[in-house]
Amino acid sequence: MEDFNVWFCLKDRSNFTIDPQINSADAQYYFGRDDIKQRLQKQIRRSFIAPGVPKLMVWGPYGSGKTQTLFYLEHYLKTDTPSSARGEPHTLYVTVEMRSNSTASHLHMQLMEELGKETVSNWVRKLFDETSDLDQALRKLADDPSIALALKELRAAGDSTFVAWRWLTGQKLKANELSGLQLTRNLGEVGAGDLVNVMVAIGNLASRVNQKLIFLLDEMEELLNVKAGDAAESIHQYLRRLAEPANDSVGFLIGFKADVLDDAPAILRRGDIAGRIGKSNYVDIPPLPAVADVKAFIRELLRHLTEESSVRQRIIDTNLSSEPGVFPFEGNALELLADYATQDITRALPRYIINAINECAIQAWDEEKPLIDEEIVNSVAQYVFA
Repeated sequence: MEDFNVWFCLKDRSNFTIDPQINSADAQYYFGRDDIKQRLQKQIRRSFIAPGVPKLMVWGPYGSGKTQTLFYLEHYLKTDTPSSARGEPHTLYVTVEMRSNSTASHLHMQLMEELGKETVSNWVRKLFDETSDLDQALRKLADDPSIALALKELRAAGDSTFVAWRWLTGQKLKANELSGLQLTRNLGEVGAGDLVNVMVAIGNLASRVNQKLIFLLDEMEELLNVKAGDAAESIHQYLRRLAEPANDSVGFLIGFKADVLDDAPAILRRGDIAGRIGKSNYVDIPPLPAVADVKAFIRELLRHLTEESSVRQRIIDTNLSSEPGVFPFEGNALELLADYATQDITRALPRYIINAINECAIQAWDEEKPLIDEEIVNSVAQYVFA
């Protein structure tokens, strides 16, 4: 018997799953939601005019495709960079983790570690190559002279460059380490704004060398875990400062789970943050609203994940009642699956639909059936969409 992927004429994959974290090529896909896709692209293009970088919130229920949305936007930024972008997008995906006592320092550390010392060091070296006075150039990029000193140290080799990086990430240094860098205090001692100043300075540095620093922050519902009032407030101040119009160098695309916006972490919907980001930049990823939308999603997915020439040949060779965009389903079976998906609107979501397609295909392969028929859909879908 043929392998599963050959049986169903799959293109460069072992099943019907889409996951850009496993297969980076999957970031190009955004099926069945052209209205949302066009809105997101429009907001991204506009954002490079004002505020200068994207500042966007993407939210929806579990399984709605928030992570896929973030990766799709990253793909869009890199492969179809808007002409409005003043620099090459440097995107970084971060799955945020928060505990009950997490503070702005924890968030800052996660962003900085994903950014990486070597990247920032390379930007400093590139700036050095392009200017006759590195000290002056760095001072123009950083409001705080201490930040300019630490950034300059990244150009060097040896232990001091690692100490400077630790300071920039918000780690506490010993007195002798601070004096070695000609610094008088640890970063963050005066509040979250201190940490944001570092991030914005690095964003300014990126812009200076023709890069646009953009973070993709996923699973930000983790902020609900933060219970300590002071800790939550420090994170709020960090994000508020990043949302300021004055910050035109560090962008962020935030994804978080919420059935309705009121379920979102309060930090992300507080007036001083929402007002800075703008209502149009809170984008809801809802369930697919109707049978026709589910069918469009499935057809587009099947057409992209299968090899059309192989599908057509398989249909001819075995006289199957299907076609590209429907295969490996019989036509009535695809209609039935779409009906199941929309019986409970809260389940009409990409995660459940893709899971149903996979489970139906596995059962068809196990029974050595060339197509998924109504019997298989009835036996599988009732559990997937329950």
